[in-house]
Amino acid sequence: MSTTNMTRRAAAAAAITTLLMLGGGVAAHAEEVDEAIWGVQPSSEQGPDGRGAFEYTLGPGETVTDYVGVSNLGAAPISVKVYAMDATTTADGAFTLPPAGTESEDVGAWVGVGGDEVFEIAPGTRLDIPFRLTVPPDVSPGDHAGGIVAALSELSATGDGAQQVAVDRRVGARIYVTVPGEQLPALDVRDVTIAYDGGWNLFDGTANVTYTLANSGNMRVGGESQLVVDGPFGWRLGEAEAREQAEILPGASVRVEEQLTGIIPALLVFASVELTPGLDGGAAVGGEHLASGTGWAIPYPVALVALLLLGIAGFAVAKRIRRAKAARPKAREPEPEASDSVPEPVDDAAGDDDAARRDLVDAR
Repeated sequence: MSTTNMTRRAAAAAAITTLLMLGGGVAAHAEEVDEAIWGVQPSSEQGPDGRGAFEYTLGPGETVTDYVGVSNLGAAPISVKVYAMDATTTADGAFTLPPAGTESEDVGAWVGVGGDEVFEIAPGTRLDIPFRLTVPPDVSPGDHAGGIVAALSELSATGDGAQQVAVDRRVGARIYVTVPGEQLPALDVRDVTIAYDGGWNLFDGTANVTYTLANSGNMRVGGESQLVVDGPFGWRLGEAEAREQAEILPGASVRVEEQLTGIIPALLVFASVELTPGLDGGAAVGGEHLASGTGWAIPYPVALVALLLLGIAGFAVAKRIRRAKAARPKAREPEPEASDSVPEPVDDAAGDDDAARRDLVDAR
């Protein structure tokens, strides 16, 4: 381990570069804590060697020893803890590390830092701290990412000043490890949505388009995306400038938002995104590279007129139905049906018996 004095301006520039690569910002940190400013960068036993990140190609079971430089840019001594963590890509495309205390399963678990991981650094000096990275024997091929950080734990007051909480401030540098073997680079574009905002303007509006870029392979891949918006029958309404997409780590996805202004309200609009992936060496990248989505593009005045006409049409239909019911003739009550009863037959034999009785009486 070596201790080297360095000019504060050069160290600050190196720290800013390294921190921005991890998605942070030295300037913001310096404003918050003037007495504790530090930077992290790849280094060697003799000092920084100009690398922007730690990048290795190592097979299963292989080991490398390297150095990380931690510079104290403030006016007071600092005590930092140096350790490694796995990396991921945030939903907006930033390279980041998880919160302190998160257990690592990949690159973060492969790194061991010399000493007890806690280092005292005098003002205006730098420590070049050795660490060893060992790739497990059963690791999968492809790209693996992490970061090595120097963390300073401080007590910070809450908003009302009534309590103090421990805050872990971290500055770090990226670590990339490529394990040889079957390389399967793949980047997909999917889930395209378009929302049109024309307001009261009858002639143009804004198309808000979102889409997802997902790395479904085992290599980190970036590229370029191209957005176009069309109307019915292929009518080209607008085209955005090609957009450079930062590298996305394997298994991660990024949600991208773009806006196109001056889009004519063509009632129905189609957003299409074409992706051109990029990989070092020009290797082919698999995945779905074209996706589209559909949306309505109706300004407020047209929508109101359409609703009004729909209401009028509905009222007219209902009124016509009521009139038709009122004009329908009433049904007649059914007349009584003719009786189908048959008179009971007269018993002629009974009549003959009565007549015989009368004749007998007269003869007596």
